[in-house]
Amino acid sequence: MKFTRFLAPNSLELLDLRVKIRADGCPRCQCTNSVVAHGYLRGNSDMGDQSATRGQRLLCSDRYSNIGCGGTFSIHWDTVIPFCSLRTVQLLGLLRAVSAGSSTHGAWAVSRLSVSVQTAYRWVARWRHHTAHLRARLCLVAPPPGKADDQPDVFTLRHLEAAFPTACCPLAAFQSGLQVAITG
Repeated sequence: MKFTRFLAPNSLELLDLRVKIRADGCPRCQCTNSVVAHGYLRGNSDMGDQSATRGQRLLCSDRYSNIGCGGTFSIHWDTVIPFCSLRTVQLLGLLRAVSAGSSTHGAWAVSRLSVSVQTAYRWVARWRHHTAHLRARLCLVAPPPGKADDQPDVFTLRHLEAAFPTACCPLAAFQSGLQVAITG
């Protein structure tokens, strides 16, 4: 498991998740009962310079008579894009503004992101680069909607919304449902 919905640090759901992961074992060595919590992934929050949790870090312990491999792995919240400063909701707003017909610069200005315009251009280019990968994964969930001479990135966004119609953020639902990062 790579993605899960946000779980509060002291919640029973997080404890249940840790127990489930411990029973499933380490993704590298498949050793059960050696996986322990190893802290939280932290990063900047959506607003301001505050710190926010972005996920859970786990360790396959090879100490104290454990036979684990000593490796670490992460589980990200589904609203987080791994190794990126943007959240899925922010990226979705930017992509919707671009698909509505405005330029990338105009979409960046409308979405009021806290990132630079160059970062917005990079994200739109990254989205366009990964559309084939995303569409292939989305076809596992739902058939594509009818294409009406749209650009591939607009078609992919419509397919994403058709695959996860009840989700408030289809990008987060994609990551959580398919256990793969939106950026490939």
